[in-house]
Amino acid sequence: MATGQGFEKLAADLVRIATKATNQQVRRKVLEEGAKPIVERAQRTMQRYRRTGRLDKSIHSSYNTRDETQDIGWSNRGFYGRFYENGYRPVTGKFVRKMGRRRMVNKRPTGRFIKRPHIRPAYVAERENVARRMIETFKNEMRE
Repeated sequence: MATGQGFEKLAADLVRIATKATNQQVRRKVLEEGAKPIVERAQRTMQRYRRTGRLDKSIHSSYNTRDETQDIGWSNRGFYGRFYENGYRPVTGKFVRKMGRRRMVNKRPTGRFIKRPHIRPAYVAERENVARRMIETFKNEMRE
């Protein structure tokens, strides 16, 4: 084999790799595969605090085509997941009836601060697994 043929073959391989790496479907598949372990871990974490099961079922990932990123969060049914993730202080005031209307006397949040993060710890725990899965998915796409 002549030296020029080896270089041409390498250049053709580099073009094929660059084409696959810039392909939107390949990137989307790699990102979706990487998000799966984080979503599963976050759902398992929230099952400990389960009352109705609505919150852990609402955790999902979705591909954002505008930014070409994978978003992990809650659906509309589990909108209150961000309260658990970032923490909140429940309002514990008294409702009184004054002039035919109910209103709260003490509007200051006086309950204890509740924080049950589940997505950030899932990311921290699964980031090595995510990187490994994304690399394997990209390798499989390169073989095709």
